[in-house]
Amino acid sequence: MAFSCVTRNVFSILPLLVIILTIITPLSSSLSPSDKVTTELLNQLCAKPPIDNNNFCLWLTSYAATVALDLSALVDMVLQKTQVFGNMNLSAMKDLAATTTDPYLKDTYEICAIDYELAVTAIEGAQAFARSKSYELVPQAASKALDIISSCEADLKDLKNVSAYSIRNSLFERMCNIGNVFSSVLTS
Repeated sequence: MAFSCVTRNVFSILPLLVIILTIITPLSSSLSPSDKVTTELLNQLCAKPPIDNNNFCLWLTSYAATVALDLSALVDMVLQKTQVFGNMNLSAMKDLAATTTDPYLKDTYEICAIDYELAVTAIEGAQAFARSKSYELVPQAASKALDIISSCEADLKDLKNVSAYSIRNSLFERMCNIGNVFSSVLTS
């Protein structure tokens, strides 16, 4: 009788113990910033739902230097390329705003230029957090850039004859998304 009472009590708290142990012990699949990047890891990251194997992610998997990096350096590289591309798009938006004669387009381009300035600043912030090893703040900054640039994307989709700029904006948006997803791996 005493045995069944002990057995019953152990089995009743067993699920609680499993949950506590799961929280306390790190998962075997968790990654650290110093883990080496492999093709398998890149393929796994690029297959995550918000990314869905877009061109930039596919380029990363085929770029030979990528697999020579650790995760921290990979995130830094992704953020650096995103920042460079964002600055190129910012320059294009400023040029478009300066040269168009259509007042509606001018306003849209100027608003997008402001969005790009803010998004690039957020990406630079994500880079600073990554380099200072404040990994928990990197996805927040990358996500902020993604949120900011999404409004420009919405504005450009409504316009006619600007498909090339909408595509460039969409690519930047995807790069911000990759920076967000890749950097969130550093905190999982």
